[in-house]
Amino acid sequence: MKETLIIDTIHVSLVIPAYNEQEAIISVINEYYPYVDEIIVVDDGSSDETYVRAITHADAKVKVFQHTTNQGKVGALRTGVQHASGDIIIFTDADCTYPACYVPEMVHILEEGLADLVLGARIIERENIPFFNRIGNTIFSSLAGYISGKVVLDAQTGYRALFKKMMPMLDVTARSLEFETKMTVRAAKLGYRIAEIPIVYRERVGVSKLHPIRDGIHMFRGLVSIAWNETSPLGKMILSPSITLIIIGLLFGIYSLHERFTVHDLNHAYFPVIAIFLILLGIQTFSFALLIDYLSKKMDRIENRIIALNENEKRR
Repeated sequence: MKETLIIDTIHVSLVIPAYNEQEAIISVINEYYPYVDEIIVVDDGSSDETYVRAITHADAKVKVFQHTTNQGKVGALRTGVQHASGDIIIFTDADCTYPACYVPEMVHILEEGLADLVLGARIIERENIPFFNRIGNTIFSSLAGYISGKVVLDAQTGYRALFKKMMPMLDVTARSLEFETKMTVRAAKLGYRIAEIPIVYRERVGVSKLHPIRDGIHMFRGLVSIAWNETSPLGKMILSPSITLIIIGLLFGIYSLHERFTVHDLNHAYFPVIAIFLILLGIQTFSFALLIDYLSKKMDRIENRIIALNENEKRR
């Protein structure tokens, strides 16, 4: 008999994408069961017994869906959100790495209007994250913060909560792990408030499906695309020449290195200086473009809130 500690006042749905997680899926369902009103498990075309084991725990609260073919984590998340009935959606992984005890705090932050997106930042017991993944998380979280203009400790975390009505605005084009990072950057660039709570990250159950190099490339491409696509026209006007400056600077630098290692001398001694100058100028201009974009998005959000407040006053 499962004990229920359902959070009052608001309906909470948990979405669990699962692919070949037969060893952990039951433990995850049982752990989160007391904390939410609804659990949506989406088996993403697993070749093991993930679906079979999950369906044995289906009841009025636990709903299990299955993809006949693997659509990737993002496809599973979207299926889960589509079938979720809650006001708040919580994402977690099916490998027992994210403790359920943080759900009440996540819901409280959203319910009190303290943030629009809550992230479970994996900063406690980080040794359970593989070494290369820790390095990647630090690098990409720093890049995400640089692009969005907001300090983010863990942009890649799969443990997050948001209101379901926000999902259409924060749903980004992605197939794999870059989804979380791109969602975080989009939320920041659109002016949404992001809160992070420190969480314990436990050792995963089962075999990891992460591929540091492949997923790192996808993550970098995702950040580049979101940086460009989510930037305002004014920001893009400044970004374009900054990127051009960086490219030209890199070309000068590459030519200088070519001379140094082939001719063993620099026929153009001033090329390295030009390279450094252009790259630094390009980076500064790039940063200025992101700052302009951040401020313009922030002003738009403030304007929208003022308009909403005025409309509410008129209705009274």
